Amino acid sequence: MKELIELEKGHRRARQLVLTVVAGCLLLCIVSVVLAFRYADDASRRIYVVNRGVALEAFSANVLENRPAEARFHITRFHELFFTNPPDARSIEANFIKASFMADESVKVTFERLKEDNFYQKLIQTNTNQKVLVEKVEVDMKKYPYRVRTIFTITQERATNKSTRHLASEATLVDVTRSEVNPQGFLLRNFRITERSEAYEEVIP
Repeated sequence: MKELIELEKGHRRARQLVLTVVAGCLLLCIVSVVLAFRYADDASRRIYVVNRGVALEAFSANVLENRPAEARFHITRFHELFFTNPPDARSIEANFIKASFMADESVKVTFERLKEDNFYQKLIQTNTNQKVLVEKVEVDMKKYPYRVRTIFTITQERATNKSTRHLASEATLVDVTRSEVNPQGFLLRNFRITERSEAYEEVIP
């Protein structure tokens, strides 16, 4: 009788051992498959760019993940091109042409109005160099078309003095096809200046 009981216990321990080994093998297989898929996915995101015989590693990513950053860069770059005006007619025109690829007709209307008011002519005649500093860009990516608000500072430097003015602009942003002249694939619409402070002047010694 004892021998039968011991035999039954032996069979039970053997079954437990077999089940444990099988479960361990299944767990190992599942972990191996998951890790293999992760490695394959990670490898598919890696891009190797060869530059003069040197392999540089890069990573691909979902373009939508970087869209807010691209929008802010597009808006910042537009303001830099449109409001940076050296005292040279050709440079002013060249900057406007570059900026016009990033916005709609509303920007041309603003440019032509400033022209009619002799704004650019005064910059040239007084040898004034105008620079812009974009301080803050707010983009609401939750609703399309995206609403944009930009806060920036314009500085006009002359030989004897410098004036600074704070401004704010608003516009909407829509998606367009990417191109060489518009690599971010955005277009500003209904651009307008909404706030303009009084100019603060300081004498240059």
